[in-house]
Amino acid sequence: MAGKRVMKTIRAAACAVAAFTLTAAAMSPCMVYADVPYDTYSYNYWGDDVLQPHAYLYTETLTSASFGTALTYPEDLFIHEDLLYVADTGNSRILKMDSEGTISMEITFARDESDLLNGPKGVYVTEEGHIYVADSGNERIVEFDEDGEFLREIKRPETDLITESQKFVPTKVVVDNAGRIYAICYGINMGLVEFDRHGEFQGFMGATEVSVSPFEYMWKNYFSTEAQQERMETIVPTEYSNIFVDQENFIYATINNLASEDYASGADTIRRLNPTGTDVLRRLGNYPINGDLYSADEDAKWSSFCDVASTEYGCYFILDSAGGKIFAYDYDGNSLFIFGQNGSREGNTQKPVSLGLSGDESQIYVLDNLQGSILKFEITAYGQHVLDALALNNIGDSEGSYAEWQEVLKQNANNELAYVGIGKIALAEGEYKEAMNCFELGNSKKYYNKAFYYYRKELMESGFGKLMAAVGGVVLLVLVIRWAKKLKRWAGEVRCTMSRH
Repeated sequence: MAGKRVMKTIRAAACAVAAFTLTAAAMSPCMVYADVPYDTYSYNYWGDDVLQPHAYLYTETLTSASFGTALTYPEDLFIHEDLLYVADTGNSRILKMDSEGTISMEITFARDESDLLNGPKGVYVTEEGHIYVADSGNERIVEFDEDGEFLREIKRPETDLITESQKFVPTKVVVDNAGRIYAICYGINMGLVEFDRHGEFQGFMGATEVSVSPFEYMWKNYFSTEAQQERMETIVPTEYSNIFVDQENFIYATINNLASEDYASGADTIRRLNPTGTDVLRRLGNYPINGDLYSADEDAKWSSFCDVASTEYGCYFILDSAGGKIFAYDYDGNSLFIFGQNGSREGNTQKPVSLGLSGDESQIYVLDNLQGSILKFEITAYGQHVLDALALNNIGDSEGSYAEWQEVLKQNANNELAYVGIGKIALAEGEYKEAMNCFELGNSKKYYNKAFYYYRKELMESGFGKLMAAVGGVVLLVLVIRWAKKLKRWAGEVRCTMSRH
């Protein structure tokens, strides 16, 4: 109990101090790295972009000088056991290299040297080291063992669900822990093409929903002529741009071929699909998960999500090809930080197409299609504190998570998520008043209302006995007074009767 009281006092003091230093400490940590060619920021409750200390810093670019060969319009990057696998599309090969760019394996053909790969656009490596390649130009998926030896190929499935006019052109491929194979196929908008572990076609999974505005629906169905309807573009589901399978066999899928009105209305740009194809992504943040926020009067360049990678504790990083940015979100869909930029400076990208996250999240690699290079970013102490706080909270270590959030607030008193994180810890420990204070600093109405509900309930329960005792005392006092008055009146009547006699 003494330890809990100490933690309670520390939390209360920390929140109080942070409330006074919120403005003064907001900007100073962001000015440390003057030569970084991009800003790191996030959006607060009011929709303002607020600078943060850098979470990841650019360190180097792996180029042809590192590889010993040039990459030509590479399309995909995957990391397995801290080794990088690259789909070098323009050179029709798969490369395996270390974190310094030294190549240890090159795959250029399947069965034999006459069976060459043709413009592969996707690569995935399983836990056992098997390499799956979306061999787009040959309209097949190819599996290799850890040494690059051919194992099998999966070609166009025999099904009426894919019409004769549609080609089977896989562009991305992933494999879950059960051996199920999922592929994005160019021109097929019915969802991911699913195969079982034996390569047998199972159907489509996670088809994107059709987004139609009420005006478009009414115009097309009630006001347009038949000729206009024939000329109108058929409204079809959109295709996914990339996929990633997490530790729980859930598939993150990005969508980027949306119209401006879709972005403005908050249409889905990323999903998390369970094995049945249902989107279970949590969207509890203040804003839709579609990248940068823009108002109607701005010349908006909407974010275009082209790849995603997640951690074991539910955080995920999304690559934006339009702005060259990386958006980091927690499990609930709250924005953690945003960094990166397209441009000509060293450390900027020109056409980012894929990202890879190292096993301990200490490095992020971004594949640049136009430059044929890989940019490396290293985590900072600030970024490590943020991720550690979330990771520790995920395993139930509230004391450790609290300490990490305190380190975050030391460097960035504007971090609303840190206040919310501390508030959640206080809420779980039954310190509802402290939780309310933290949630107020974090601008979390949802959790503030929850803490207030329990705080009010606690007051009612703890004060009920005292209230009943007070009420009982008042009632007893009233009865005593009434009894005393009656007794006094009776005594007076007795004296009057005796005096007459």
